[in-house]
Amino acid sequence: MTSSEIRQSFLDFFKSKQHTIVPSSSLMPDSPNLLFTNAGMNQFVPIFLGQTKCPYTPGRAADTQKCIRAGGKHNDLDDVGLDTYHHTFFEMLGNWSFGDYFKKEAIAWAWELVIEVWKFPPQRIYATIYNPDRSKGDPAERDEEAYGLWAEKFLSVGLDPAVHIVNGNKKDNFWMMGETGPCGPCTEIHVDLRPGPRETDLENQISGAKLVNGSDARCIEIWNNVFIQYNANPDGTFTPLPAQHVDTGMGFERVTSIIQGTKGLKDFEHAKISNYETDIFRPIFDAIEKLSGKKYCSTLPKQGSTGDNETEKADVAFRVIADHIRTLSFAIADGIQPGNNDRNYVLRRILRRAVRYGRTLGFREPFFYKLVDVLAEKMGDVFPEIRAKKNHVQDVIRNEEEAFNRTLDKGIALFEDETAKLMGSAPASGAADRALAVGSGGYDGSGAVYSKRRLPHFERPWGKYMVTFSTHEKRQLTNTERDIVMESILYAHTHLQYQLFAACVMPDHVHLLFEPQIKEKDKNGDPIFYGLGEILQGIKSTTAHKINKASKVTGVHVWQEESFDRLMRGDSDLEEKFHYICKNPWDNGVVPLSENYRWL
Repeated sequence: MTSSEIRQSFLDFFKSKQHTIVPSSSLMPDSPNLLFTNAGMNQFVPIFLGQTKCPYTPGRAADTQKCIRAGGKHNDLDDVGLDTYHHTFFEMLGNWSFGDYFKKEAIAWAWELVIEVWKFPPQRIYATIYNPDRSKGDPAERDEEAYGLWAEKFLSVGLDPAVHIVNGNKKDNFWMMGETGPCGPCTEIHVDLRPGPRETDLENQISGAKLVNGSDARCIEIWNNVFIQYNANPDGTFTPLPAQHVDTGMGFERVTSIIQGTKGLKDFEHAKISNYETDIFRPIFDAIEKLSGKKYCSTLPKQGSTGDNETEKADVAFRVIADHIRTLSFAIADGIQPGNNDRNYVLRRILRRAVRYGRTLGFREPFFYKLVDVLAEKMGDVFPEIRAKKNHVQDVIRNEEEAFNRTLDKGIALFEDETAKLMGSAPASGAADRALAVGSGGYDGSGAVYSKRRLPHFERPWGKYMVTFSTHEKRQLTNTERDIVMESILYAHTHLQYQLFAACVMPDHVHLLFEPQIKEKDKNGDPIFYGLGEILQGIKSTTAHKINKASKVTGVHVWQEESFDRLMRGDSDLEEKFHYICKNPWDNGVVPLSENYRWL
């Protein structure tokens, strides 16, 4: 089946079950606490909470929902491109019951669609049900009803329910909208993708069950059915709801990858299961190949790497660009523009990430906006807004792309200029004096002096800071210890605690130049930023623990308590500090002018 046929078969199936097929809601969420619409249930929350009367008769609906998970609680951004299944934009197929049907129908229809319509081999299917872990204080009771319904289905095809039904605790199989409010147990469908026989091999079936709810990508979840039947009270108790609801979600890209990667579920021995090896992404890859002159080779970097050779790096770039053009295009079509605040900044960061990866494929001029054409052609029938607003989407992306290319070119030129100076000659006149002055906290590039500011203190939203912290008693960090520090600095950047401009781990101190990002929003929807003290404490405590663990000691101080910062007052201030950090190892004689410094 093509991806379009898979999507349509899901919707047609539930239409035959008297569900109203509803359009996807906008990626601009109604809830002030969300950056983007990130799940299929978002548009139905008012119905679940009883704030809005259900408009469907009977009270059933099905849809495919556009979702973005990049920033906030659900953030997959920095994993995109490095594996086969992470995305910032994806579709969530879902069916819903608003006080109408419940577990019996939901489980029966899930089995019918997956096993009887799509023909998944039942021997490769596992269902999870809720079983509370009393030692951890999990709420409610074991979901015996769901177990009985699944047991009947597995017995009907000669399979042992004790093997194919797996218990899950609150972490895996109990859904809550928040600390209080509607909640309930859930049941998931997992698929064993490993090669080898299943029909008559009980040992393989048993070993597959052991992978469920684990981290092994060879056995993955495809569908979650949530049974909303309780209200979580402020005192920690749970009260049955007067109306019971069903809320389900199936990853469209994931189920497509399984069906297409196994040649219609007929060949698990030679399966190539990757969301990117589907006709969802192939047209975008074709367009990138045509524009770049390079080929997508389907390689993956090893864990922890972004590519150890040119082929792996290029393939990561293909996946990043293909994912990100979907995110940008659909978000802009829904009225969300790249900018400097909140969700707008997340979009701008995603766009710039794609453009940076475009450099890996040799793009120096705007290219990203050209991919909107293929997206509109491929997905315009399902999401007509992308076709109707195609020209607007292209204009916005092109303007952003051109502006960032100029910034990127300038930054690269600055860095190369500094490198050339360092490698070709002694520091420019006064460099050592400036380095000494800045290092001691007194020079701002204009002859003025300033005072060091100890943390914490009031911080400006979207302020850019140079921060310095030192080792305890001038301890000299080893190469391995400097690796640990740099890894932690980059981790905080990739997990959106800050936007990093420059970092340098010296033998006895660290310089950072960054802009703190939004951590969460308050009850009024106003942004709360990561604090400088919070950021530095995270880096210091994490690295101190790892350094001491590597040295097999405990309680040894690694860092001085105090840290100092400087708020950037403008572009010239930012540029001066950037130059200072980039030259710091050579100006201080830590490394010869003829050598690189790997902790920069």
